Amino acid sequence: MVEPLAVFVLAFLSSAHCIGMCGGFAAAIGATQQRVAPLLIRQLVYSVGRCLTYAFLGACAGFAGLYFSRFDNALVTAQQVFSILAGVVMVVVGGSVLGLFRWRRKQGPGVIGQLFAPMFRQLLNARGGLGYFVAGLANGFLPCGLVYAFLAIAVTTQHVGQGAVIMLAFGLGTVPAMLAIGCGANLLSHTARLRVYRLAACFVLIAGAATIYRAFPLGRRATCCDQDAPTITLPPATS
Repeated sequence: MVEPLAVFVLAFLSSAHCIGMCGGFAAAIGATQQRVAPLLIRQLVYSVGRCLTYAFLGACAGFAGLYFSRFDNALVTAQQVFSILAGVVMVVVGGSVLGLFRWRRKQGPGVIGQLFAPMFRQLLNARGGLGYFVAGLANGFLPCGLVYAFLAIAVTTQHVGQGAVIMLAFGLGTVPAMLAIGCGANLLSHTARLRVYRLAACFVLIAGAATIYRAFPLGRRATCCDQDAPTITLPPATS
């Protein structure tokens, strides 16, 4: 199992991707608030909603891993399959940011954006913390390649509680970056944000390669080889 602390660190290092995907929502929360304390409370309430959704999705992923573990065989396990899947998604996400993979994108907001934009507009304009909390809950369900990758890691735990902890650690790792963009969207120039974004993409790419590699542990290979090796019994020595 991947340790929650390692997931937290990896999410923190790659959280610039979250700024690019969801930073607009965090910035919109603070668009009408100038004082630091109320703005910080808004951002924290919003992040609590996101983290709770991630924990729920992680619990579902852990249950799915437990279900798929029934189909393990001697050659491949559910943990290996989802570790490879998580690694591939990370490599694609990181490589896309770095320009290694180029996709044709349609101009204008996509279907998901058109569907969620009015709801987020209503929630973010609502008075009180409930609107920000519900907006955070909804934000956690938005499609994101990085979230998918960590959900695949949560599947490998094959445990509801551990899957929830993994995704909670992921959510907490993204909180500092979201607070920074929400409380001070103009602290960094466009060039500086782009450099941080690319640096985070490098971490995601490296982590993806490492996740794929760990799907094939050397100990498992050695065990399999030892089991497959024929046993040779020598005849007893005769005098």
